[in-house]
Amino acid sequence: MGMQSNLINIVLVDTIHPGNIGSVARAMKTMGLSRLSLVNPRVFPSDDAIALSGNATDVLKNAKIYKNIREAIKDSTFVYATSSRDRSIQWPIKDAALAAKDIRAEVNNNKEISIIFGKEDRGLTNDELENANRLIEIPANPIYPVLNLAMSVQIISYEIFKSSSDVKLKEWRDYPEVNSEQLQMLIDHFIETAIDIDVIDPDNPKKIISRIKRMFTRLQPDEMEASFMRGFLSGIKKKLK
Repeated sequence: MGMQSNLINIVLVDTIHPGNIGSVARAMKTMGLSRLSLVNPRVFPSDDAIALSGNATDVLKNAKIYKNIREAIKDSTFVYATSSRDRSIQWPIKDAALAAKDIRAEVNNNKEISIIFGKEDRGLTNDELENANRLIEIPANPIYPVLNLAMSVQIISYEIFKSSSDVKLKEWRDYPEVNSEQLQMLIDHFIETAIDIDVIDPDNPKKIISRIKRMFTRLQPDEMEASFMRGFLSGIKKKLK
């Protein structure tokens, strides 16, 4: 993760089942987060939390317990809360992807961030939500927009990781793509062969030649693939002689 993840404080409020705390720790660690704050957990520490944390027991070991939300977030400059609750007075709200970009920018300016998650069965109350500067909403099926606690943490942690990661996808090709000249030679060779075997009528090609060009351009063959195709087409021509 290309930012100071220690400035991001994941806050769980009044968590009922300790296994959910373990699952949250695992979700955090997979996305490079490690700072966990627990406000009045029902049961903690717990063997259930350890069992479901996978290899994230270090996150559990370093978790801090607080009596109320204000204590847990007191050092944070910006506080976010997750919510799907309707409010009579609207609060600034963003979806997870947009909020992650803001969080990245704030952390890059050395601002501490807290993200608050509510109890499993009811989320955060309106009073608890009012501790936040901004709300985060995770878009979901409006017929059943229900995510469990660890899922919610995983999604938001992933968006933060994605927005701040400097890791590039590995190149999957083992040979470089053909350049424009090589691609055009392959296309011409294919069309010539198709005409030779009477698949294309050169006097009335309609739009098939344009489609062939589009197909090869879209496929972006590499040099080995193009070489094989050229050899294949040459083999066809030899058989015609």
